[in-house]
Formats: sequence, C-alpha cells, structure tokens
Amino acid sequence: MKSIKIFISIIFFSLVVISCGNQDNSNIVNVVAKDYYFESPDSIASGWTTFNLKNEGTCVHFFYLTFLPDSATFQMYLKDIGGAFAIDLDSLQAGMDKASAGALLGSLLPKWYASAKAMGGVGLISPGKTAQTTIKLEPGNYVMECYMKTKDGKFHSELGMIKPLTVTDKVSKMKEPMNANVDVSLSNYKIESNGKLSEGKNRIAVHFKEHPKYGLGNDVHIVKLNNNTNIDRITKWMDWMNIDGLRAPAPAEFLGGVQEMPVGFTAYFTVDLKPGNYAFISESPVANKMFERFTIN
Repeated sequence: MKSIKIFISIIFFSLVVISCGNQDNSNIVNVVAKDYYFESPDSIASGWTTFNLKNEGTCVHFFYLTFLPDSATFQMYLKDIGGAFAIDLDSLQAGMDKASAGALLGSLLPKWYASAKAMGGVGLISPGKTAQTTIKLEPGNYVMECYMKTKDGKFHSELGMIKPLTVTDKVSKMKEPMNANVDVSLSNYKIESNGKLSEGKNRIAVHFKEHPKYGLGNDVHIVKLNNNTNIDRITKWMDWMNIDGLRAPAPAEFLGGVQEMPVGFTAYFTVDLKPGNYAFISESPVANKMFERFTIN
C-alpha cells in the first residue's frame, strides 16, 4: 500500500513539473468592440501584452491607449481632452479651416496633456474581423478609446467608447516576439517595409523612428484594395480633421495595425492575408504620403 502511495506521489509530482515547464507565457487580453462600448478587463498586468480585438459592431473600430501622467485622472481626460476635441470637431463642421482648428485645439488642451503618452493599441478593423497587436506597457493609468466617427459625425468616444485601464505592477511572463517576417519603420513622411509578406498568417514588427512636430504621432494600418478602391478617398478619409475623415461608412476594408507610440518603441501585429492587393497606410495628417501598396499572390 505504501509503495502505491509513493508511486502516485511521484506521478503527481511529475505532472506538476511537466505542467510548470509547459506553461503558456503568453499574456492575451481579449477586447470586444461594439457600438459604442468596449467589453474588456479593467486592469491587466504590465510588460508585453497581446491585445486580441474582435469587432462585433457595425462599423470600423479600433482602440488607442493614452498613458496618463500622475497629475491626471480619467474624469479629467473626459472633460479636458474629450471636451477640447468635441469643440474642435464642431468648429470644423461649422466651416473653420484646418489650420485655425489646429490652433484652436492647441489653445483648448490643458498643460498636463503634454505629459500624456500615446502608447499604442490595435489598428482599424472592419466589422466581423479580429486583430492582434502586441505592445509593452509600464504600470500606471491609461485611457482606452475609439475616436472613429458615426454617420452624423460624432466621435465614438463621445457616445461611450472610452474607458479607464489600470496596468498593474505585476509583470507578465510574456517575452518580446522575435519571429516577425516583416519589419515596418515609421518616419514622418514614409512607411518603409523590409521582409516578405505571404499568404496566411504574418507577424509584422513596427518600429517608431520619428514623431511629427504636431499631432499624436505615426501609426500604421492594413487596408484591402479592390478594383473599385479610390486611393485618394482613402488617404483623405484617414485624416480626422477632414469633415468626412474617419466617418462611417469606411471607404475600404481594414485588417488591423498599430496605433501611435513614442519614438524608439517597437510593437507587433499579426494579420492573415489572402491573395489580393493591399496597402500599409497611416492615420497621420500627411497620410497621402504614407501609403505603401503590396500584393499577395
């Protein structure tokens, strides 16, 4: 009887060791985008994190993360930042030119906003799609939001698609992905890609090399092209300061990407590509110069 107990103990110990040795060190956070709110955790571990964003809404969604300084709260962000952008958007729709609207926005934003940091997020994805983006986050308080526009020109964030996110001191076991098959470098006026995109699953490393003098920063998204795609319309649509910019309905199908991050950071995203024509595109105001086509055969 004693020998049987010893044997069972050895088996149990072996299973525990095997289980620990085969632990999944991925840190996946599932986010569901709906019209107009997010279903997602209120707090997550710090370090490398893969966000899995599923769009269950009826229009294009994304999420953008802002790292708040210690002096700011989520309620301050709603009032000071949301309010400033809403006033600026109303001014644009009333006929104000973009240069004047840019100056107005600068005057409305509080001083503390200069200490906030754009810390990435999942790029634009069309309804029914799922996208994955991997970024590294430090502990602190963040804001998660989608500022796409409705058909009548309202930011999704104004309708409730904005929430606080706490990144805790607990560090995830996930390591930085090292098996990207394509590297994309973002400068202020150019998207440069190196490597080979192929049919099926691709992992893309995005390197943030420069930051525009004005605005949030550089980002990158993948858009699917077809015979009816109007490139000029897409590039114009990518600028929120245009009246129809980021406004539903989208002029093409979007498959994900990476939102703005500080210079020197690297993020990753995965995309499943079928044969066809595509492009990398930026949401930057200079988006007409940040557009790179590619074809999957």
